[in-house]
Amino acid sequence: MKRVQQCGHKIGGPDAGPTLGVITNKDGTRSAAYGGLKHCGSVWTCPVCAVKVATRRADDLSAVMRAVHERGGSAFMLTLTMRHARGDRLGLSTVDRRRRDLLEERRADREVAEANGWDVDERAGEAEEIELAGIKAREGCWDVLGYAWAAVTSGSTWVKDSTMFGGLLGWARVVEVTDGANGWHVHVHALLCFADDVSAELVAASVGARMFGRWRRALERKGFDASDEHGWDLRKAQLGDGDLADYFTKMAHEVTGAAGKKGRSHGGRTPMQLLADAADTYEAIAMARWWEWEEASDGRRQLTWSRGQRDLRAFAGLGCEATDEEIADEDQEADARLALEVATWSWLEANRYEPQLLEIAERGGLRAASRWLDEHGLGYTRAFDGRRPPRG
Repeated sequence: MKRVQQCGHKIGGPDAGPTLGVITNKDGTRSAAYGGLKHCGSVWTCPVCAVKVATRRADDLSAVMRAVHERGGSAFMLTLTMRHARGDRLGLSTVDRRRRDLLEERRADREVAEANGWDVDERAGEAEEIELAGIKAREGCWDVLGYAWAAVTSGSTWVKDSTMFGGLLGWARVVEVTDGANGWHVHVHALLCFADDVSAELVAASVGARMFGRWRRALERKGFDASDEHGWDLRKAQLGDGDLADYFTKMAHEVTGAAGKKGRSHGGRTPMQLLADAADTYEAIAMARWWEWEEASDGRRQLTWSRGQRDLRAFAGLGCEATDEEIADEDQEADARLALEVATWSWLEANRYEPQLLEIAERGGLRAASRWLDEHGLGYTRAFDGRRPPRG
C-alpha cells in the first residue's frame, strides 16, 4: 500500500517540519524518534503505527477498567471464535464492502418503492441483485464475523440481558486474526462491563451463554459454525491481568519483536509475523497470504465501542475517540528536540541515513546528533524546550 510505504517519510504539513527528539528513560537509556511527519495510521499493516495506536488504546481501556472498579462494578472478557478451514477467504476488500453496502441500500429502497406501488426499474434491479450475490459469494471469515457480532448485540433478549447485574455499562470489542495450518483464525475479544460486582460463573451461565447462542446461529446462517466446547470463553477481567488493556500492551510488545515470537493462537502467525516471514524469505505462500491480509484488513476497525446510553468512553470520562490516523500523527513527548531543515530531511532520506542518525542520538543524545549534522553540513535549529520553533 502506498500510504504504508510513505509512512514516516512525508512532512506533516505547511506549518510542520521534521524534528529529532530524544527521551531519557528511567533506566538511563535514551529513545530517539522523528516528529513532524505524516503517518499512515494502519494498525493492520504498519509495525510503527500499530505500536503507537496499541499503546494509546491500552491507556484508554485501563482508564475504563479503573472507572468500573472504582464504582463497584465488574468486567469480563468474552472470546467468540468460529470454525475455519485453510480454503476459507479472509474477507472482502474495501471497494467490495462499499459496493455491497450500496447495493443493499438500493435493494431496501426498491422494496420500499414496491410496497408503495411506485415505479421500479426491474431490469436494473435484477442486474444489481446478480452483482450483489456475486460479492456476497466472495465474503470471508471477517465479513461473517461482522454479521455475527451484530446479531449478538441486538434483539429483545440482548436488551433484557443489558439490564441484568445492575445494568450493562457498555462493551468494547477487538478483532484478532492469526494465520495457521487451518487458515485464517478470526475471532472476537469483548470487554463487558456491569454496574454490579458479580461472578464470572453467574454471567457466563446467563448473558454469556445467550450471547454465544446468537453468535453460533448467526454463523450457521452464513455457512459457518462454532464449537460448543471451544467456541467461546468468558472470565472475569482484572486491570492489567488479561483485560483488553493488557491485550493491547502485549500486542505492542509482540509487534516490536514479531520476527522472534510465535503466534499466541493455535501456533498461528500474527499478521506482523507473517510480514516478517514474507520479507525475510519471499516464500510464495507467505507473500500471497500477506497480500490477502493487506486487501481484506484495509479500512476495518480494530477496536469498537458501544455507543448511546452504554458508552464506556463517556462512563470513564475519556471524551471523543481519536482515530488511528490521529494517534499515529501525534509526536511523542521528548526531553529535547532538534528542528531539521527540509533540505536536511531530504538529504537523510535520499541517502538512507535516518536510522543512523537515530542510533547516534540514542547513544550520545542530541549533542552527538548535532555534531554529526555539523560534520555533514546539514542545517537544523536547536529547540531544547521540546517544541519546534515558530517559522518566520
